[in-house]
Amino acid sequence: MTDLGKYVISQLMQLVPNAEKLEVRANISDKSFSVEFFAFIGGVKHQCYDMIDSGIIKEKDFDSTVKQLAKFIRSCPEYRPGEVNKFSFTSNS
Repeated sequence: MTDLGKYVISQLMQLVPNAEKLEVRANISDKSFSVEFFAFIGGVKHQCYDMIDSGIIKEKDFDSTVKQLAKFIRSCPEYRPGEVNKFSFTSNS
């Protein structure tokens, strides 16, 4: 996995420290971003927004983390300004 992937996974693991695996998709452009992830907990796949709704993670923590990740990705050499950059990462913890 790339350093970028390792960083993204490490930041999201702070939100869901008991996750066995994460699947992450990020679409980042110069003016907008979308970061979505799935966490496997106890062998069950949970979508990030469902985890917010069920109280597993706090919405404000999620929002600040993905905003920070978008800012970080924009500063990485893999980022191409002027385009929608699509990234996906999968990791076992």
